[in-house]
Amino acid sequence: MMNKRIILILIGVLILACIGSYFVSKILVSERNPPQRYSGIIIGNEADKILNRVCFNCHSNETRWPWYTSLPMINILISSDVGDARDRLNFSNWDSIPKDKRDLYINMVFDKIEHNEMPPMIYKLGHPEAKINQEDLKILKTTASSLGISFTPN
Repeated sequence: MMNKRIILILIGVLILACIGSYFVSKILVSERNPPQRYSGIIIGNEADKILNRVCFNCHSNETRWPWYTSLPMINILISSDVGDARDRLNFSNWDSIPKDKRDLYINMVFDKIEHNEMPPMIYKLGHPEAKINQEDLKILKTTASSLGISFTPN
């Protein structure tokens, strides 16, 4: 008899925890994709396609939220990561960034790619389309060179 009672209590606690985490996540997670978008050229058409595929899911207001981001607590973690990424660099705000800072950001992006820091490995595991292949590297290197940016990917 005691075992059934303990099981029912545990189930009740679990249900309350799920409901509570749902409401907490609704409070803590702000608007997912603000309306601002940038449709201009960042560094060049082909290179922009690569940046869009590899970077925009976290570093823009155009995040494609997978189904599991609607799960309580998981959405807090992923939304926090995306928010941090947007705080560092948000391509949706590209036109409001001064030209000299844009150059610094592009240098930073290429440096992170060059040192295999971006996109993060954990992200690439769940998003194979974000992996950068040799052809992508060639396009980025050519574009960087045309902009006077030193980019020598491994």
